[in-house]
Order: sequence, then C-alpha cells, then structure tokens
Amino acid sequence: MQNTNKLPPNSKKRKTLLYRKSPFVVINTNMSALHIGDNNCDVKLKTDDNKIISAHRMVLLADNPYFRAMFTNFAEKNQDLVEMRHIDYTALLLLVNFIYTWKVLITEENVRDLLPAADLLLFHGVKEACCDFLQSQLCSTNCIGINSIADLHSCTKLMTSSEIYINQHFSEVFGGDEFLLLSSEQVIKLISSDRLPVSSDEKVFESVISWVKYDLSSRNSILPQLMEHVRLPLTSKNFILKYVAEEPLIKNCLKCCHYVLEAINTLKSEELIPQSNRNKPRYGEKVILIVGGIMSGMNESLEWFDTRTNLWHPGPELRTQHGRHSLVVINDNFVYDVGGYAHGLSPYQSVLVLDLSAETLCWQPCDDMLVERKLLGVGVINNNIYAVGGFNDRDGNCRSAEVFNYNTQRWHMISNMSTTRSLFSVGVLDDLLYVVGGYDQSRQTVNTVECYNPTIDTWSPVANMYARRSGAAVGVLNGELYVVGGDNGSFNLSSVEKYSPITRVWTSVAELLLPRVNAEVVALDGLLYVVGGMYKYNHLFSVECYNPNTNRWTMVTAKWNMNRLSPGVVTINRSRHFTSC
Repeated sequence: MQNTNKLPPNSKKRKTLLYRKSPFVVINTNMSALHIGDNNCDVKLKTDDNKIISAHRMVLLADNPYFRAMFTNFAEKNQDLVEMRHIDYTALLLLVNFIYTWKVLITEENVRDLLPAADLLLFHGVKEACCDFLQSQLCSTNCIGINSIADLHSCTKLMTSSEIYINQHFSEVFGGDEFLLLSSEQVIKLISSDRLPVSSDEKVFESVISWVKYDLSSRNSILPQLMEHVRLPLTSKNFILKYVAEEPLIKNCLKCCHYVLEAINTLKSEELIPQSNRNKPRYGEKVILIVGGIMSGMNESLEWFDTRTNLWHPGPELRTQHGRHSLVVINDNFVYDVGGYAHGLSPYQSVLVLDLSAETLCWQPCDDMLVERKLLGVGVINNNIYAVGGFNDRDGNCRSAEVFNYNTQRWHMISNMSTTRSLFSVGVLDDLLYVVGGYDQSRQTVNTVECYNPTIDTWSPVANMYARRSGAAVGVLNGELYVVGGDNGSFNLSSVEKYSPITRVWTSVAELLLPRVNAEVVALDGLLYVVGGMYKYNHLFSVECYNPNTNRWTMVTAKWNMNRLSPGVVTINRSRHFTSC
C-alpha cells in the first residue's frame, strides 16, 4: 500500500489539533526562551537526511524517558552529536519543541510522521493526541490506512474505532481507491475477518477481483490465496454460476475452480457440512433495531438491542405516521418503511426511508407505492424492494405485487400472486421471494406457499407447510426458511417449521416457549430472534432466541424500554447513532 503523509481531504473534519501538556505559563515561557537561538545547547540530534536539531541534554532527559535512558545509560551520554535513525526531521523537531513549549500542533500533513516518532521516543501524550486526531479524520477514503497505522503502533482505541468505521461503511470502503492500494497481506487480513458486516460474500468476491485487476501482472498469482478467504458458500448458487464461475480470472485458475466446485457441492449437500472458514458465517457489528408500534406514542420511538451486552437501548425519536411497520434494509445504510396503516387503520401507499449514515436521523418520503397496502409482505432481492399482497379498502385482500427499483427510485407492477393473501409472511432465500400462509379472500387461514422468481417474473407453488398459519413470522438462517408461530384459525401456535430449498421439504423444529402471533423474526450471529407478538389477545413484550446447533429456544432476559405492539424489526450495521456510550 502506498503510504502518503497527507490525509485525503475531508472538508467536514477538523484540520488541526493543538495538544497542550501543562498550564504552567511562566515555566512554559522561560523554557521557550531557553530554546530560541540555541542558547547554551550542548547536544545535537542528527536525522537520516543530515539535518541537525540543537537542544539541552538535561532538558531532554528531565522530560522524556527515552532521552533519559539514552543520556544516562548508553553511549550517547558522552556524545555531542547523536544520530536519530529512522525518524522524520520535522516530527523530531516538533517533539523537541514540545519538550520546551509543552504544546504541539498536529495537522493532516504531519500526523503520519509524528505518530511513529512519538511512539518510538515514548512521547505517550503526543501519541494519544495523534490517535485522537486521526479518529476525528476517519472517512471511507482513509479508514483502512488509519487502521493499519493503529495496528502497527499498538493504538488500541484507534484500531477499534477504525475497525468499527470500516464495518459500518463496508460498501464504500471495499473496492475503493484505498482498498486497491493495499498489500496482499492487508487484503487477506480484512477479508478473513469474521466481523465483516455481510451475510453474503458477494461484495467480498467483487472487491477481490477489483484488487487483482488493478495490477493484474503482479497480483494475478495471488488470487488463489485471496479466494481461500472468500466464503463462496455464503453466496447464492445463482451468483456463483453467473458471476464467479464465468469470471475469466477464475476460469484460468485451477485452484480457484476448486473453490467454486466446493461451494456448489456445499450448497447442494443435504448433509451437515463440516465447518470451515469458507462456509463459516460472518458476524459483523450488527444490532437489532425496533421501530414504533401500534400504541399511543409508539410512532416516534426507536430502540435497539446489542446481543453482545444483552441490553436494550433507547434510540432517537423519529416522527412517522405509520402505525404498523414493514421494514427492510437496502445497501446496509437505508431502512425503508413500506405501507402499513395509522390509528384509523386506513392503508398507506407511502414509503419512508431512514439514512443511518446521515448526521441527523430523519425519516424522508420516498416514491409512493402504486397500490395502497396494509398487512402486506415485504422483501429485498438485489437491493430491489418487493411489496406483495395485503389489504386495501378498494380490493379487500389482494394478490397484486410491485417492486421498487433502487437505482431509478420508482415502483412498477410485477406478476400477481396465484393466491389472494393478507397477514402472511415473506422471506427471501437464494434470490427467490417466498410468500407463506396468511388469509385468503374468504378470510380462511391457509398453509400454502409460493415463491417469486424475479428473473422470469413468475410465481411457482412450493410444498405446503404442515400447519395453517396466519400472522406467522419468517426468518432465513443458514440457507433455510423458518416459519415461527402464527394462528391456525382456532388458536395461537408455538410450533416452528423450516423449509430446505435443497430437499424441498418442510421439517418441524423445537417449539417456542410461548405461542406467538404477529411477532417479528430476525437472524443475527447464527441465531434467530423472535420479537414480541400476541398470545390470546395479550401483548408479549419478550424476545426468544433459537440456536439451530442445539435446536433450543431460550428467553432473552433483557426487557424492552417500552411496551409496543407490532413494531418493525430489522438488523442494521451499528452506526454512531446506536452506541451505548
């Protein structure tokens, strides 16, 4: 990686940082005067470029442990000229002046030389100030380089904050200019991390190919080492066949072809695959976000759950008229709230979007749906939002469907479902949209399932569930579709079943601890979280967690900050708006 001394410009960041050590102004002034004009200096410091800095031996050793050791215990104690190897002249001058003045001006131009010098010469306060300055400069064009500096000089706090920034802005950082200049070792360190905020490695693969093509002649031979850390089984079979297998660089690499075949065989296998780095899920810095609910005052409230600390935290209040929320996330940073209804129960066409990377969180209007919908199903495929079925005052339960094109920011109609549905569930698996259960036109609860293929704009039937379910919750975990709880027309359900697209069969798994209808499900860190819902008309304010390895549900002991019915629930990358301190 090319390491320039000047940070990429960012007009919103502060340009300098003045670090002061002491408030003793009189002593400070006298020390400054002593250094001006080299008054009675008795030692000269020589840098690699043969530049000289004059100073007072006793002043240096009195204030700094590095110079104290040098001038008391080592050969330099009797030398008038001391060579300071591998230290930038400007940085050393700033540090020597700091001893006399107890202040140093840190800038974009000097910080990358000043930090290593301060680290080597044991100027701990200056080093910490440099880290604070670099942290204030973090942006998508420099965060990788700053992370490397922090790692090299053991700046723990800066390393942590830069890693969090990289995770939060993954889509901007990977494949960007700074990424393309990294060494192969640095790329491997990044793409091998379990903490990348991706459930699919498509972006990781694309970034690797971009990095190799940036300097093809010298990097092509490194491709097999990189592909060893791309988790192809975490992508879809369609992506592997269409993009990975057809990539010329992959075709011409025998080892890479082996990884492609391994991934396809893993996706086809009906047996439990031994865990390896290439099929191990990544667990990024994600949190669970809850929005609103159908209760007085709920429309303005957010809260979020940190699975690492097992704590709920209140979020910023955001006014919205939506009473029942259907939330999806696009491009990691945009939360969309689609359709629904308010307290008057009238259906909405409106769509709102929340930019999690913005300085201030605020719902913004988006292009309205073409059809009013409440009790609808919403899913995302390739950053396009699909709004399906639901209920409106004109059609009652409907089977129409439409899609929001993220690139054009416009909705258009797609083929109708084969069945009229409302209060059903939606899940996306292998770039197919699954519609599960719900009420039909006659208000009967059904166990039918169908899926939509956007490539051919066609709905196809899927094997029926064991149980009829309306108001069930759906989640996707480890390549399987889970349907949780719901109501069968007579009573609320605690049963759970999952569908494998490989076997095309539904199987039962462990039951919920409490029957639930109208709950929400999210997948995070290899677990399923079921949030809220109702049981016998009583609101449930608890969360259950399912571990597929043990086939057990456990109750999450942390309590919500507010009681809410039918909120919207999604997982998001942790941003500065969702930190506990």
